[in-house]
Amino acid sequence: MASLGQFRLAPSGHVLGIDMATALTIATIRGYDVASVSLLLQEAEAVIVPLMNERPEEDG
Repeated sequence: MASLGQFRLAPSGHVLGIDMATALTIATIRGYDVASVSLLLQEAEAVIVPLMNERPEEDG
C-alpha cells in the first residue's frame, strides 16, 4: 500500500510503471527481502500499468 503513490507518469498522465527505486527503498526500510519484493513488483507492474491506463469509453 505504501507504494501506491510511487508511479512514474508520462506528461500525458499515463502510468509508465512503478518507481522501483522508491518502492525497493521502502521494502529495505521495512526489512523485507528486496529480491523477492522486486520480483513481485515486476509481476504487479505488468498487470497494474495497463489497468491504470484504461480510459473509460466516452458517452457518445
